Amino acid sequence: MQLYNFYLVSQISKSEDGTEKKKDFFKQVVDHISSIGNEINDALKSTKVINRRTHMLSTTAKIEANRTGDVGRNFLIVSNSIEELGTKTDNAVDKMKKETLQEIEALSAVIENKSISIQGNRLANLALTNIRLIDRNLFERSADIRWWATDDILVKSLVENSVDGFQNAESRLGIILKSYTVYYDLILCDVEGNCKASGAGKFGLSGRNFSDKTWFRKAMDTVNGAEYGFQTVHHSPRINDDYTIVYSCKIHEDGDPEKKVIGVLGAVFKWRDLAQRIVNETPLSDEEKSKSRVLLCDESGNVLADTKEKILQNSINFHGKNELFQKEKGFSVVDKNEKTQLICHALSTGFEGYKSKDWHSLIIQDIDVGCHNQNLSNDNDESLDSVIEFISKLSEETQKAIEEINKINDETQVLSLNAAIEAARVGDAGRGFGVISGFMGDLSRMTAKITTDMDSNIQKKIKELNSLISSNSRQIKGDRLANLSFTNIDLIDRVLYERTADVRWWATENSIMKALSLKTQENKDFLSARLRTILQYYTVYEDLIVCDMNGNVLANGHSSDNIGETNMESTLWFQNALKTRNGEDYGFDIIQENKENGKSTSLVFSCKVHRNGDISRDAIGILGIVFKWEQFVRGIFNETPLNGTEIDSSSLFILDSNGSKLAENNKHGDSISQENVMPLLKEKKNFQTITVSDSKMLSGHAQSVGYEGFSTGWHALIIQSQK
Repeated sequence: MQLYNFYLVSQISKSEDGTEKKKDFFKQVVDHISSIGNEINDALKSTKVINRRTHMLSTTAKIEANRTGDVGRNFLIVSNSIEELGTKTDNAVDKMKKETLQEIEALSAVIENKSISIQGNRLANLALTNIRLIDRNLFERSADIRWWATDDILVKSLVENSVDGFQNAESRLGIILKSYTVYYDLILCDVEGNCKASGAGKFGLSGRNFSDKTWFRKAMDTVNGAEYGFQTVHHSPRINDDYTIVYSCKIHEDGDPEKKVIGVLGAVFKWRDLAQRIVNETPLSDEEKSKSRVLLCDESGNVLADTKEKILQNSINFHGKNELFQKEKGFSVVDKNEKTQLICHALSTGFEGYKSKDWHSLIIQDIDVGCHNQNLSNDNDESLDSVIEFISKLSEETQKAIEEINKINDETQVLSLNAAIEAARVGDAGRGFGVISGFMGDLSRMTAKITTDMDSNIQKKIKELNSLISSNSRQIKGDRLANLSFTNIDLIDRVLYERTADVRWWATENSIMKALSLKTQENKDFLSARLRTILQYYTVYEDLIVCDMNGNVLANGHSSDNIGETNMESTLWFQNALKTRNGEDYGFDIIQENKENGKSTSLVFSCKVHRNGDISRDAIGILGIVFKWEQFVRGIFNETPLNGTEIDSSSLFILDSNGSKLAENNKHGDSISQENVMPLLKEKKNFQTITVSDSKMLSGHAQSVGYEGFSTGWHALIIQSQK
């Protein structure tokens, strides 16, 4: 068994953006293509000028042939041939100009569409990350409300229906709010909707009746306390004049969903704080932020979160909205209000059974495009192969056209030589034709130089363009892999941060403290039932284990102890918890075991339990919670938005701070070693090309930057085979 230990009290990591601002790659490509077009235009223009002189020379030759009579008969044939070759050259030049410029226009369109597709897929992935963050957070809220509705102090207060009981309930709700600062208030009502206690007295909710509120009615409409009610985003004038959502749940006698309903608990969640932080922290450059709007909306387009601060004040509507909203992820280009906008969209993929139904994540960005009537790729394909194919085709077409012009020019040179021979043969009568043949040779050599220079310059520019595309293609792919790795490690940090709150809160659970203080079988059995209830709602956990200060296990959430021991004193997670100052701190351990089907990894969070939940008093036990790491990280890997061709060629890893593997979805077998990996982890976020078993691979890496003071210090890595 291999154990890793993190003794964490408070650790804050800050991200560092070391990315240099680069000139727009696609603008560079367009500039190169324009340069090629200008090169062709200038060369063809010069060829046209020379060819006009050739036509003039043909006319002069005809005049001279007619002047010399029978002697000039052969020269008349030459002059006609000059005219024919000039016409052929004109046709070849016109054809080249038309076809190559068409190729350049088509290539420019491909470049523009590829630019839009890459940006659209990138922004759609960011929109997906936003809705994933929302889902993971709200999953916790749906679990919170059902767990708190079974709290024995709250249940007892409704049963007793006494002033003292409701004061105790109010105190308990206040303690919850102190630990879970994401809520404005917790409202305890009887079945008639009368508020008997609230955690935050400042809002003056006690004594009010909430029977007409959506959250109360939806809770009462549920089958029992195993389900929950939900009131979507709404304006709450009385709650800080803010935007909130409310989760609600029935409360039953003895906290048993099979028994009588005795009340409803409502939890008022600080929606604006969560949602606005997510949309505002979407990783866009400053330039992008100035022309982008990041938002969440419902099926009707009502804005629920918005970088423009238009919550419930705007409705989003655009041509093709219904079609785009049906896609799990995608984008479209829309002309609206005299602007062209790239609208990127993602639907919730859900988390642990929770899904933001009928909510949509959008990023709307103003773009400057010439045309966008081509088919745009929504498949995450950031390959520039289609651009390279067009450039190759342009090169081939250009060379063919130049060869055609050169072929005609070769005939002109032969004709010039024949004319010179004939002029010499006839003596003084052919002197004029000797001069004409000399001019013909000069023009032919000038044309040859123009076409040779044009071919050389174009091939040089195409080579430079291919080099530019090749290097930037790597950068585009590498940046994307690094961004996907950052999303993965960020999601991990955020979800594990929630676990640190859970373990410290549950360490104040009354049933845990009673079982540790009294140690009767009745208290232990009741505690086991409570732990099973937690596992029912917080499905991200494998088990919860309560030990006394000697490590003896009093109860756990599963009927069988998955750790396989009845005393935990020798385990590192238990020892780690003992070293904490008090119940405000926590231990965090990675446990790796070698099993028949491979290495197994679990995460354990631990915390001291104090007498009466008072951290100033003595510690009476330790709570350990076992997180379903392998199930969770498998979901992270599966939801990483790779396209179809990438899935089979990409390996995904989560590594600890030393580069050891904590999780992997490995498509390369044993070929990727720690020796290959370690050089990739030196920067916070980066990509590199590496050689593994004589094969080129591209890696994208990101290290944890932390969340709310919690940081694993871990690394996410994607390694992808290259063609």
